[in-house]
Amino acid sequence: MKNLVKTTSVFAMSLILLAAHFNAPAFNREDKTVEKARAMAKSCAPDDWESFAKAANMCIAKKVNLTEAKSWFEKSLAIKESPLAHEVAGDYYMVSKLYREAANHYIKSMKLVKEKDNSADLSDLQAKVEKAIIKSKA
Repeated sequence: MKNLVKTTSVFAMSLILLAAHFNAPAFNREDKTVEKARAMAKSCAPDDWESFAKAANMCIAKKVNLTEAKSWFEKSLAIKESPLAHEVAGDYYMVSKLYREAANHYIKSMKLVKEKDNSADLSDLQAKVEKAIIKSKA
């Protein structure tokens, strides 16, 4: 009976250590992404809309630090309405499950791209719009 208790305790401790080991890299990646994004947003010029959009995109892509990421893409859009910032906003709203808002930002992004280059490939943005619309109806 003592051996059973001892074996069970050792097994439980092994499982805890194993779980901690495999979860640690995820936390490190998350921390590094947030650190890099914050450094980018902090070091850029106040009118650098692109760096704010890219910092937001880094976090949104990994689904971390979403509150701060939202403030960055909003700052980017306040500086300049760019296709990149609208696409990043759309990605944020998709992650947040606000699908109609996501579709609106993707469409704005498409319009801005078309204004700049009428022959631009919009297939990626079109796919994002379709996905947002389908999810909004579900």
